[in-house]
Amino acid sequence: MQVEKTLIGNYQGQDVYSYKIVNDQQNYIEIFSYAVTWHSFVMNGKNLLVHFDQLADYFGTPTYLCQAVGRVAGRITGGKVTLNNQNFQLPQNEGENTLHGGPSGFSAYNWPAKIIQGKDKVEICFSKKITSADDGFPNGLDVEIIISFDNLNQVRMIFKGKANGTTIFNPTNHVYFNLNVEQANLSNHKLQIASSQRLELNHAKLPTGNLLDNSDSGYDFSTSKNLLESLTEIKQNELDDAFVISTNKEQPVATLSNQATNEKIQIFSNRQGLVVYTADFNNDGVFDALALEAQSLPDAVNHPEWGENTVLTDGQSSSAEIVYKYSD
Repeated sequence: MQVEKTLIGNYQGQDVYSYKIVNDQQNYIEIFSYAVTWHSFVMNGKNLLVHFDQLADYFGTPTYLCQAVGRVAGRITGGKVTLNNQNFQLPQNEGENTLHGGPSGFSAYNWPAKIIQGKDKVEICFSKKITSADDGFPNGLDVEIIISFDNLNQVRMIFKGKANGTTIFNPTNHVYFNLNVEQANLSNHKLQIASSQRLELNHAKLPTGNLLDNSDSGYDFSTSKNLLESLTEIKQNELDDAFVISTNKEQPVATLSNQATNEKIQIFSNRQGLVVYTADFNNDGVFDALALEAQSLPDAVNHPEWGENTVLTDGQSSSAEIVYKYSD
């Protein structure tokens, strides 16, 4: 295992570094310190991630392309939360709502990091103390984002948060996949999700609190299904939905596969939700990227009936884990 640290640019007066981890098979990943951006996941010479070629294109991108998002991924209705019987108004950055941590979330920072070298695995540990003055969320949060790559072609992300006062924590990486060389479209991609239900969303993509059954619909990915066939079946021009996961972290929450090459990415997570979003980066009417965001369910802080707690009390720590495993 090898690791290279390279200065690649500057963001708001701070040096931005790329961390390239190469395993014994000469496969590699690259992570940028800006927004903890997962820039590449190169298997057999092919980058499986949708990405920008220039660092500056990542700055403030509205797509959050392969970036860390938090404190809370997804939308918070009206940017409002109640903690310890106290109401808080969070910064709003999508109309009246708070999206992906607001305007000063995880993706707005350049993160210091340290390298932890191992024989069969290399870890990059990004860390930051985030205060209420930084992002407008209640109280402070000590954050670590640990990303590793190993000789089994696995990328592991661990998001750790320790609260300084009661706050909320539901992070993820907004990764976008395309398993083709040209990355022109997703017509040969199939998706399987360990889910029988999804959140009902209103016109603003906000959860109503109700759960919908996936069976006998285009949303049923309990067995592997072609993505474009699914879009045709649901008569929608995109997928932008939150699936309720019905497995544990020992089994994949989702598997994305390429029918032409038999390559696949298995995603493992210790949380209850998976947000699936088809994107058209070329703006040509053809979907060429698939976001698979493993997280707690969006707006969970305002829906205790789902049984997933995203609140941390003073001094409490939480750890969220996502694993991406490649095979062919």
